[in-house]
Amino acid sequence: MPRSSAKSLTLRQVFARNVRLVRVNAGRSQEDVADQAQLDRTFIGSLERGERNISIDNIERIAGVIGVPAYELLHPDLPKARGLDETLTRAPRTQRLYTAAPKKRLGKGG
Repeated sequence: MPRSSAKSLTLRQVFARNVRLVRVNAGRSQEDVADQAQLDRTFIGSLERGERNISIDNIERIAGVIGVPAYELLHPDLPKARGLDETLTRAPRTQRLYTAAPKKRLGKGG
């Protein structure tokens, strides 16, 4: 989603931006939010990109997990009102996904 003023964003884009900003500022991963909301991680990702239309039930689930009232997620000025850092683009990793050094493979005959 390109950066633009809140006034030119659609409601879907405002919601997508707000979910992502609240999640990232709380240090939560898409996987964590999806797991607790009983949704798929790819759904959360596409939602945060503004690609999905979402049901009220799922808005309520996500809002409960990230700790923000559902109606606030639709407010264009949420980042300012909550003092969210809009420069953050991803939550910090909490665990290492790969080992420090890959294992060396033995060549043929070795």
